[in-house]
Amino acid sequence: MKRKQTQEKFPDETRLKGIRDKLSDSDYIDGNLALPADASKVDQAKYQLCQLIARYRREHGLLQKEVAKKIGVDESRISDILRGKIECFTLDRLINYAAKLHDNLEIKIIAA
Repeated sequence: MKRKQTQEKFPDETRLKGIRDKLSDSDYIDGNLALPADASKVDQAKYQLCQLIARYRREHGLLQKEVAKKIGVDESRISDILRGKIECFTLDRLINYAAKLHDNLEIKIIAA
């Protein structure tokens, strides 16, 4: 089941700044969590996997409960993933979740 997405006017720069400030507040409990600038490589990989799952949800117009069913977890776990709460998950668990959504998922490790 896909939700129909509506075209909405993008917020102006003042509104975007207000949203950014609100989400950046360390006491804010709703919304997506930002990855700290000094995050470890493991945390960066976990965050990227959360973003991959969130993008899948958006691109397929799915509800959280629909993604939860595809992955095989309860809806509260999907909420944590979509908010970027990486401390709730191990790297291998997030890889397994992403692989359930993307049949041809490839993980590459590159030494720079």
